[in-house]
Amino acid sequence: MRIHVITRWQARVLIAGLAKIFLTVIVVLSLASGSWRLIQAGRQLSLHVPGYSAWLSLPLLEGILNEGLPTLALRVANSPRDNSGQALAAAVQVLASPLVVFPGGTEEARFLTTEEKYELPPPADGNLPEESLPPAPSELKTPGNKHPLVAIYNSHNAESYQPSQGQAKIPGKNGGISQVAGVLADTLHQDYGIPVVRSTTIHDYPDFARSYINSEKTLQRLLAENPSVLTALDIHRDAGLPAAPVVEIDNQKVAQVLIIVGSDTRLEHPNWRQNEAFAHRLAKKMDALYPGLSRGVRVLEGRYNQHLHPRALLLEIGSDNNTLEEAERSARLVARALAAIIEDLQQENPAQSG
Repeated sequence: MRIHVITRWQARVLIAGLAKIFLTVIVVLSLASGSWRLIQAGRQLSLHVPGYSAWLSLPLLEGILNEGLPTLALRVANSPRDNSGQALAAAVQVLASPLVVFPGGTEEARFLTTEEKYELPPPADGNLPEESLPPAPSELKTPGNKHPLVAIYNSHNAESYQPSQGQAKIPGKNGGISQVAGVLADTLHQDYGIPVVRSTTIHDYPDFARSYINSEKTLQRLLAENPSVLTALDIHRDAGLPAAPVVEIDNQKVAQVLIIVGSDTRLEHPNWRQNEAFAHRLAKKMDALYPGLSRGVRVLEGRYNQHLHPRALLLEIGSDNNTLEEAERSARLVARALAAIIEDLQQENPAQSG
């Protein structure tokens, strides 16, 4: 009988080879398992791909959009849960390429990045189709002052508060979030004497994917017509949270506020740190006046029109599962914190106070 002696080096090579084979098998099994789970989950989702159809809740889709994750713009098929009975633009997180087009048909699903998703290329003739144009602008200025210090608008006008309004969105209309923006504007003006310009222009209908393109034009116009503005606020509400973000202040339930800051990760935004500094300043003031009101500051990859002003912020006032009353109470408290900061800004920069 012939005995074959294996050297230590050969043993190491053999073990390394077996380890690679083992890892390869594990990866293949994991991919197969993940694919099967994806197929199973897909039966509960609504991806409108030729020959396939299912359902996803719109609040979850909006939450993904607001988080600034890579997204897929889709047409949601009509279902019993689609109260509007119309196709809605939506987005879901994907781990694939930031831009993919499914072939076939005139309605195509596109993988799009967080903010680039709003910047769809115009037609070759340079004219936007009529249905993509936003409604006529509508600006409301507080009376008696020609120099507003705060500009307020909503990129996602349809956002609402489901417990109070029965649905998370009211497509084509100014939903609960617009009422909250109105409370913020009225409180600043009536209680603290701060002049405000507010836009009620609808930006998210009929094409939700163009919300930020449309609202960017609105903000550009507001700032051009009102150079006295010290801060610009895009008012939203969060979505997809397991529970309503709420805190008790003065024995009342109040919706918590998350401050969103866009960075320069995907689009040019060299001065975004100024927005971030202002966001932390507002959060600190909110903490000092009303502990628990602020959910802090979150930096995301989208730009959210904040490149247009050094103190432009996106405020998430509550979530779709807060009540409208909780959000309105929150807006009044935010107004007080803003008023204190604006007073400081006027003292620091008298020339800017108008």
